[in-house]
Amino acid sequence: MSVTLVPGLGLALWLAAGPTLAEPAHTLDAPLPPRPTPDAFTAPPAPFALGDNTTLFVNFAGVQLEECNPSDSRRDCSWYNYEAPFPPFSGTVQTQVGVLQAMRSDVSEFGVRVTAQRPDSGNYTMVVYGGTESEYGALGSAPAGDCDDDVPNQIAFAHLDGDLNEWVNGGATTSLHEAAHSWGLDHIDFEGSIMFPSGNNAPTYFRDECDGMVEDTDLNPGQAACPELNMADCGDPTRQNAAARLTRLFGPAYVDIETPVIELLEPSDGQYFQAPANFDVVFETTDDQHPQAYSVWAWLGDDSRPDDESIRVDPGFSVTDLPIGTWDFHVVVADEAGNESRVDFTIEVGEDPPPDPVTEEDGCGCRTPDGPGGSGWAWWICVPMALARRRKRR
Repeated sequence: MSVTLVPGLGLALWLAAGPTLAEPAHTLDAPLPPRPTPDAFTAPPAPFALGDNTTLFVNFAGVQLEECNPSDSRRDCSWYNYEAPFPPFSGTVQTQVGVLQAMRSDVSEFGVRVTAQRPDSGNYTMVVYGGTESEYGALGSAPAGDCDDDVPNQIAFAHLDGDLNEWVNGGATTSLHEAAHSWGLDHIDFEGSIMFPSGNNAPTYFRDECDGMVEDTDLNPGQAACPELNMADCGDPTRQNAAARLTRLFGPAYVDIETPVIELLEPSDGQYFQAPANFDVVFETTDDQHPQAYSVWAWLGDDSRPDDESIRVDPGFSVTDLPIGTWDFHVVVADEAGNESRVDFTIEVGEDPPPDPVTEEDGCGCRTPDGPGGSGWAWWICVPMALARRRKRR
């Protein structure tokens, strides 16, 4: 007997998405309003040292920002774009995962962890992924000029909802472009780089070359936000090496060693079904880079773990036409870095229907809120005769 992972939230590779650079370019940065006087009180950032890894939190869930200056991702407040709430991103979870995958690829050489899960503590830059290009006049925006990330909890914006909500490469470019502005990086004159002032849905990357800086989409020469760092990296205050700057800020590549936590929600361990059994296996998945593409292996009993995995956004799957017997399920889920978790559970399948739910009024002195298929210990105690009638695997 084998387990078939019925197609659900499968995943298309992000590298397959996106047209070429020949597509018309869109302006990346909306003009910012005049910056107000900084607040008298600002929550102090967590300790940060040059070369420490950082976290880039992409907020697809929507947010209502309050007003503050400087911006603070931990307090959900900013000195602009706080007038109206940002609704949740309307695109699919597959698009979200594709954007995150593309971003992780683009920063794979630097100490930047990319996640759509808000960190519980520490410093992090937040990209609010919401709103449309037509509403805000460009693909995104961000405060600039923070050369050494001295204000490490900035908020940037990526406006790719609406007509652009299927963009994957363009979503990654915009998110990283705006985050990089908040880290002190400027526009450069190399088309195809993340810091070029316009873009589309084609793949881009952080250049490891010294490129001339520009101030607008007409590629007019621009003023450097951090000329002393350009001088150190390139020997020229008007040229910028984006890769060198990111390495200086955040150190070498982030290494994901966090194991995903997989909790079985449905069915309950030991649950009984009438044959042929049909049910969904549902997990709650927690990981420091969730959501992402998970590798899933599922098998039964004493069978060997399958050689091939299923790549899925949701590790859950469906089981159909399971015959009479006692069935031991084994599921292994691995995140994109290969960190694995395992869940084991048992399903009973018999020829009789499940008994009616028992309650205190039945005189049994116990109840099962989950119904006849619930996991409560009381159900197993209260209906021993029903259990005795079930047939084991033939």
